[in-house]
Amino acid sequence: MATLVIDIGNTSTSVGYYRDGKVSGTGRCASRFNRVEEALPLLSRRWADAVVVASVVPSADAKWKRAIRRAGQPDPLFVTHALELGVAVDYPKPERIGADRLANAAAAARLLGAPSVVCDFGTALTFDVLDARRGYVGGIICPGLPLMFDYLAEKTALLPHVAPARTRAVVGRNTKQAMQIGARLGYRGMVREILAALEKELATPGLSVCCTGGYAGWIFQGWDVPATIDPQLTLKGLGIIGELNT
Repeated sequence: MATLVIDIGNTSTSVGYYRDGKVSGTGRCASRFNRVEEALPLLSRRWADAVVVASVVPSADAKWKRAIRRAGQPDPLFVTHALELGVAVDYPKPERIGADRLANAAAAARLLGAPSVVCDFGTALTFDVLDARRGYVGGIICPGLPLMFDYLAEKTALLPHVAPARTRAVVGRNTKQAMQIGARLGYRGMVREILAALEKELATPGLSVCCTGGYAGWIFQGWDVPATIDPQLTLKGLGIIGELNT
């Protein structure tokens, strides 16, 4: 079964085609597009048997439904906690869990097993936790790298707006480099501390970790913290949910 998988994020949307555990034909566009035609090239590359969508932007859902219909694809299945995910959900108000986080949990359950944790480096940095006995139990949410750079530029008079960039330096020799070093080392410190706390909480030394999202490689490249990096993890999770529910 070929499944069109769509991950509607706060800033951009990832689209791909899932079959037999693999994702192909991926692409990205703005989540809040002005004209349906902007999304059609991504939605009409090939015919799908099913469409599965994770959205954290409810105001954009109607436009995406119209675009999917215009592309001639099947009616979409929007991910919620009420679907079969391949993992139990032990959470006080499961309707408040982001659909992308549910997709990550579905992927982690199948690909990593439990206990495990998924780090998703997007506009926000999220940690989603799978317990061996209880399944998905919740997670941690931190500001993402884009928010860090945006906030520094917005709230200070002299700091510029910069993007993440690799550097081996530890001491910045100019403002831009200093900000990039601060972001990378500061983020690594935060991630290391959170993962250490989760290992203790779950009583699991060497906890299985999978990282996804646009900045995962930037943070983990050359780092001594063991983790699997899978940029397509969320889309795989959507494909898995499609297999379980269609």
